[in-house]
Amino acid sequence: MNIAYTLHRGKVCRQQQDGLLIDGAIYQAAALPVTALTLEKDELLVAVADGVAASGGDRRIAPQQAIRIALEELVQAVRDHPEWLQEGLVANRHLRRAQARLAERLAGNPRTCGAATTLALVHLKGRRAAVLNVGDSRVYGASRAGQWRRLSKDHTVLQDLIDRDEASPDIAYASLYQALAHALCADPEETDFAIHRARVAPAPGDTLILCSDGVHDELGEERMRALFDPALDVAAQVKVWRDAVWRKGAHDNLSLIVMRL
Repeated sequence: MNIAYTLHRGKVCRQQQDGLLIDGAIYQAAALPVTALTLEKDELLVAVADGVAASGGDRRIAPQQAIRIALEELVQAVRDHPEWLQEGLVANRHLRRAQARLAERLAGNPRTCGAATTLALVHLKGRRAAVLNVGDSRVYGASRAGQWRRLSKDHTVLQDLIDRDEASPDIAYASLYQALAHALCADPEETDFAIHRARVAPAPGDTLILCSDGVHDELGEERMRALFDPALDVAAQVKVWRDAVWRKGAHDNLSLIVMRL
């Protein structure tokens, strides 16, 4: 598995409220250069988390803490509860456990109560993978031939309206409709959040992409697809997207993971 990743707080945001999970290591930094590595192992868990800026009593610290704890507790839940795995892969129950522990650790403090984060993950084992997400951080898949598809599902007000046939994906709506409908939240009452789970079977040469909305909203999905080149190695591909976000203004935190079998 070849993998490359990067983080940056962007040009506008003062704080970094994104985080990455790479094979048990959690990264939160104002700027993390494009980093590449090769892992020769049968199993890998990676994730992107995007803290909700308007959440928690003290918004300077709450989203950042929510990110780290959600990622820590996800890893712990998978380690502690292998009986919850579905065909050996992460299940919804692991994310609900992570949210419950997030609430236990932060809800009792008024500075952090209500801290929230999105989460998108890929759990790869052999030639099988599970893709799970809560919120609007995304996972894409691309074949060696360049065929592209979104593997995650946004949990936004607009997507809920589209699902109910009350809005059209082909019409541009006001930005308020992009508000999150679901996220992991440090509130013991917020247990009924939506989780999207998909199973995929990556083939050799396939690419999996995880990113926060600081990438896919800044560039747009069509632009991301146009900039994808399966001939590039993963580090070069990450740099192409990161540079494109920078040229567009990098108005939000950005986080990106690209991996290829």
